[in-house]
Amino acid sequence: MTYAPVSVRAILVEQIERTRQSSKTDIERLIQASELKLTYLEWQTRTFVELRDRERAYVESLKYIISPIRTLPIELLVEIFRFAINDETHVKDAYRISQICADWRKVAHATLRLWTRPIRVDLGSRRIHGKEQFYAYGLGAWLARSAPLPLPVSLQLDLPTADPRILGQVIRIAPRIRSLNCSDYFPFSLISRLARCRLDCLEELELGLTDVDIPQPPALTTVPRLRKSSITIQSAEPHVLVPWAQLTDLALDSDSPSIILDILSQCPTLTHASICTSGWPGYIAAPMKQPPLPFSHLHTLSLDFGYSEHVMPCLGSLSTPALEALHLNFVEMQDTMESEEPLTRFLMRSPNITRLEILSGRYAPASHELIAVLRHAPRLTHLKLAYTYDHSLNDTLLHGLSYKDNVAPLVPDLHNLVLDSVDEDGFSTNALEHLFVSR
Repeated sequence: MTYAPVSVRAILVEQIERTRQSSKTDIERLIQASELKLTYLEWQTRTFVELRDRERAYVESLKYIISPIRTLPIELLVEIFRFAINDETHVKDAYRISQICADWRKVAHATLRLWTRPIRVDLGSRRIHGKEQFYAYGLGAWLARSAPLPLPVSLQLDLPTADPRILGQVIRIAPRIRSLNCSDYFPFSLISRLARCRLDCLEELELGLTDVDIPQPPALTTVPRLRKSSITIQSAEPHVLVPWAQLTDLALDSDSPSIILDILSQCPTLTHASICTSGWPGYIAAPMKQPPLPFSHLHTLSLDFGYSEHVMPCLGSLSTPALEALHLNFVEMQDTMESEEPLTRFLMRSPNITRLEILSGRYAPASHELIAVLRHAPRLTHLKLAYTYDHSLNDTLLHGLSYKDNVAPLVPDLHNLVLDSVDEDGFSTNALEHLFVSR
């Protein structure tokens, strides 16, 4: 049923005609009667609105009861939640899911692992200036959701000092920190504060360049589960003390070869190692001339070179008989290698390598040198060449990798070849096609 819109002008004309013979007292009685009727109608309207809203709620509730999402097992609903939460926006996503309805909020709050993704803590910046108290409160509420599970934490500080309320929240959950990432130029004083806490769950530690604001270097020595670390060390500054002997995975960047070798000598159980030499000086001093350090458990090694004269001392200082994967980065190389001999010698001492990745750059080994290197990797199954120039990846190398009748094949077990960001003008498509067809 539809009603015509009310015309105030028409009603006024109607009432004027109606009250033409009425006194003022009569009109006032009519007003009172209409006001009483209006009150009654308003009461009726509220009653009907409440009834309508109640019935609407009944309908929505009944629809929810029979909805497919409600009939799912809790375990499956949790998996849906997990896949719906994106790593980049996991904080907002988790809160959104928990605000859909009371049932979902109950499930989300009871599923602790939904709240254990990496959290970046802003200890102080212009972004939260003036809102530090609210930030600290929200951070505390978030961290409480995952208790008592371990969680990864990244610390960021863009101001001279950290806000004590926010830092207090981090200190409070220090025993639960599984991985700790401190941004570049993080103060020694804050690392020392953390080092005095119980870090029973700490498994991974990442430290960039530090701000030496106290004379005594921090000592992270009571970290029984620490196995993985990435650290940058400047030779002119003291560095954080880490229990090197218990590490199995180490990424090390320093401008001092002697510091790197000293640290490596304390890591006999490494299985993964990444060494950056691009910051080394052009001249390598005598300390590099020492017997190779034995790494009987190392199976993955990444080396980043800056100068050709670093290649031989670096490779010559390592003995890796169990090595399976070798990653060589020549992108930052400043000059050309005189010979491939350092690489071939290293491969001869590491006969079990099955994966080789070379990031070439302008001064990487030439194609004939790569062929000589590959001859000493007979078990190679995976080869990746990236950022190549025409002197590295050309028809000579492709022909060398191709099968030929009555000729012993180069890397006979190779079945995975990746060419990434290569100079397509450096080789012919016919040579590449012949390589694929021959194998």
